[in-house]
Amino acid sequence: MAVSKTTRARTVALTTSLLLAGGMYGATSAQALDGCSTISGASGCWSSSRDAFTVRDTAVDGATVRVEYRVDLGAEDVVGRCATRADGVVTQTCAVSGLPEGKAVVWSVSTWKGSVLVQRGPTQYHTS
Repeated sequence: MAVSKTTRARTVALTTSLLLAGGMYGATSAQALDGCSTISGASGCWSSSRDAFTVRDTAVDGATVRVEYRVDLGAEDVVGRCATRADGVVTQTCAVSGLPEGKAVVWSVSTWKGSVLVQRGPTQYHTS
């Protein structure tokens, strides 16, 4: 799996910055953030109410779509992937179980042909 080359220290720093910025603008850990990211032929969305990703393949080009994510829980991170399949399944929903409320979810959507990365979208930051 070709996971982002972001170091743990950088992920923690970015996550902390996100949470501090939310505090400055009146957000609290109880106010969950949802969001979507779209790239050519693909989209990925995070739903904090379901603690789940939905991944969609929007092009008939033989590529698969992946969301790769990381949740910093302190001692152990939750790291995973949600992906469409090459056999024509164009929408996939993946639940991320056991997340405490208010944790930052760092993720990105990408398209792949076999083991070759075609395109990766920007890194997204949301809360559980």
